[in-house]
Amino acid sequence: MRKIIALLMFTILLTSCNDAYEKEELKAIEDVANDYLKTNDLILNPTKFFDDQIINKPNIDTLDIQIYFSDALLPISQVKEDNEWMFIDNNFKKASDSITFYSIVNSQKFKDLKFKEFEKSKLKLEKPYRQFKSSQTKFKSDEEYRILNFSRVCFDDKRENGIVVIEYLVGYESGTSSGYHNSLLITKKNGKWTYVRRK
Repeated sequence: MRKIIALLMFTILLTSCNDAYEKEELKAIEDVANDYLKTNDLILNPTKFFDDQIINKPNIDTLDIQIYFSDALLPISQVKEDNEWMFIDNNFKKASDSITFYSIVNSQKFKDLKFKEFEKSKLKLEKPYRQFKSSQTKFKSDEEYRILNFSRVCFDDKRENGIVVIEYLVGYESGTSSGYHNSLLITKKNGKWTYVRRK
């Protein structure tokens, strides 16, 4: 009887830990998606080609940019196997960030994280972005949309830092264009996840 109770308590504890991890993972994906988009999307951050060029940033209240998220989170260790270069030259500004990065890459948790589907409908995007759920959505020839794919998020033991792989693409009626595909070191500041900028 004691063994059954102990096993039941262990199962409840394990389920609770998994739920807490996945809840934090969802929040990290949401925060990092918003942080990455507002920092790197060319619509919000037009490229300056000349020193004296005047850039007029658009009013986000007039924009409506649609985002498609894959609900499949690939194991980050699998992504590393296929893209080893993402985890070799991390090029961070601070040595402490490099130490944190490699400690997470070399952790057992990094190896153990499995494939998972997540509830992308729970993601809350900041203006001017909104999510469309179906990959079969039709777009006009003059319309653009964004695609974001994420790996599993591997946190450190205190869940203060983590690593995630992001793939960012720009979509058109005729297909997609390459954007960005790399690992990101993320850190939690004042309850919000943000990615650490590289050099």
